[in-house]
Amino acid sequence: MGNISSLIGNNQQYIQPGGVDYNAATNKNLLPAGWTDGYIESAEIRDTKSGTGQYIYIAWRTLDGQHLVHDHINIKNANSVAVDIGLRTLGTIARALGFESIDDTEQLNGREIAARLAIEESGGWPAHNVIKAYAKISTTRPKRAGDLDKTRHQIRGNENRNQQANFRQDDIPADQIPF
Repeated sequence: MGNISSLIGNNQQYIQPGGVDYNAATNKNLLPAGWTDGYIESAEIRDTKSGTGQYIYIAWRTLDGQHLVHDHINIKNANSVAVDIGLRTLGTIARALGFESIDDTEQLNGREIAARLAIEESGGWPAHNVIKAYAKISTTRPKRAGDLDKTRHQIRGNENRNQQANFRQDDIPADQIPF
């Protein structure tokens, strides 16, 4: 098992991969950017390449089983900002799954959770999906990342139009009109 709480307390424990064939998971069919429902197929604690830190490796799979996306959540790192981001992400996952906290990576395995995906191309690697956020599976959440921005823009636009409609020039005394 991967006891997260004891790891943060400098006691290192690990879990073995849960029978996931990570090499077979290199499906090049990219998912579109946006929210997608899936589940955590496997979660385990791994050492960083430098050996100076540790992260939670998550294998997240779509509900249809066709796509696998990998995520890394820093929990022990020389960069305190990376750890802070990692712990906040872990907190988001905990809330989305209905936990007050996560003490062991075993709690994550097999749990359904939505992920906001993006497409990245970096370091000479071909384009691939990355997870930008997690949330509880919901039918009320926008299905694509752009939908939320459009909704916010529409709300702001309506607010501005309402403010302009309520504004009448004769509401301002003549000595305060700047022209």
